[in-house]
Amino acid sequence: MNLEAITLLLVGLSSALANLDAEILAKTQEWAKGRQKALEEFENSPEYKDMRRNPWNLYERLWMISGGKSWYNVFRSGRNVEVEIKQICKANVIKRNALIAKKLEKLGVTEVVTQKFAKTNDGYRGTFVVNTDAGRKVVRIETILAGGYNIQCLHQRTLVKVSK
Repeated sequence: MNLEAITLLLVGLSSALANLDAEILAKTQEWAKGRQKALEEFENSPEYKDMRRNPWNLYERLWMISGGKSWYNVFRSGRNVEVEIKQICKANVIKRNALIAKKLEKLGVTEVVTQKFAKTNDGYRGTFVVNTDAGRKVVRIETILAGGYNIQCLHQRTLVKVSK
């Protein structure tokens, strides 16, 4: 295993995904503003006043409008929501990169032979030819965007596939 090779690959991948990460941040900010507006509208509605008699149903509804209990807590934390979302998105990038690094380390990557990045309709795809302790392998890393409409927040899934 060569940490230098893995680092080189991750730096290239991070650079290629920088635009995608910025897009996710912007769309998440936009989504959050919509959810906050929907919460305010609901809290000013007669339905909210009626539901206050049953906190169980009220919170279920508030969480649904917010996109989940965690997002409700972000919106009602009293902290700056934009800063919170930046931190959440940054943590997701770190988590994604750690997942990729762990897979590459498990492969025993010794050298990156070639790397190619392509934007797809639903995210990014990276194809890497690497030398490993067990010979040459092809690593495909797909970052797929999902959500970002209605109540579901835009998020990414990262898939790492290895073939000979």
